Amino acid sequence: KTQIPFIGDIPTSDDVGELIKSESRTSSAEAIRIVRTNLEFMLNKVPEGVAKTLFVTSTFSSEGKTFISVNLAATFALSGRRVLLIGMDIRNPKFAEYIDVPSLGLTNYLSSGESNIEDYIIKHAGYDNFFILPSGIVPPNPAELLMSRKVDQLFEKLKKEYDYIIVDTAPVSLVTDTLLVAKNADTFVYVMRAN
Repeated sequence: KTQIPFIGDIPTSDDVGELIKSESRTSSAEAIRIVRTNLEFMLNKVPEGVAKTLFVTSTFSSEGKTFISVNLAATFALSGRRVLLIGMDIRNPKFAEYIDVPSLGLTNYLSSGESNIEDYIIKHAGYDNFFILPSGIVPPNPAELLMSRKVDQLFEKLKKEYDYIIVDTAPVSLVTDTLLVAKNADTFVYVMRAN
């Protein structure tokens, strides 16, 4: 029915709050490892020394975007890569359901004049190479914040510091946010819930 590459099929997880660890052997963990491997094949054209940047999106909310983003980031980090997970679903952030994150983050950086992005990036405890930039406070003007030149400058800087950047973005049928920042992605992972 489609020419779009199909990169995996993730079964429903019994414990969605539990992040993939190196010893995880559940069917969900194995399925996410298959997706990681397929993505590595798809991203082999990205030049050395620049982060492979993937945006995870869906049509509607509640299709599993954040679950996939968080676990993909954990899986890449477990393979020894330096990984940054960014919360860019700034209208409806969901990281807190999976990871303990502070309330300040991306939106605070984008809306402030003189702050340093390093002040908002946290390291995930229990993983050597897993860093997180939470979405931050829900702003009154999400689209305007994402249209700022500061977003492109941010990706330019971060792509030099990580091996992989995984971005949890907003659903594309509901708001324009993801399309505003799409040019910064090397590829998209489009999540669709079964049925």
